[in-house]
Amino acid sequence: MGGKKRPTVSALEKRATKEETTKKKEESKKPQMKLEASTGNLTEVSLEQIIKELKGLRYITPYVLASRFSIKLSRAKKTLKELEQRGLVVAVDRNSKVPIYVPASRKK
Repeated sequence: MGGKKRPTVSALEKRATKEETTKKKEESKKPQMKLEASTGNLTEVSLEQIIKELKGLRYITPYVLASRFSIKLSRAKKTLKELEQRGLVVAVDRNSKVPIYVPASRKK
């Protein structure tokens, strides 16, 4: 009969501030990758961001790349092959399923 009671003013303020902080966190967590919608190719700007990020990693697998930049696994494999051709990463171990790469700066 009484129904649900209305929250107090302070409870509403707390809820509003909490929602604002979560929105800000979500916006900052989103990677800044730009994919071309028609082809799915990474732009040169996004490749530069990937290169910067990969220099700090100890090892690189397609799964690490795909999960970190939220791209498809097949695209991550192609990207790693392209980076290997450029000489930015070196293949340490090649398996039929999971190739493992290391940044060229760490290999030296």
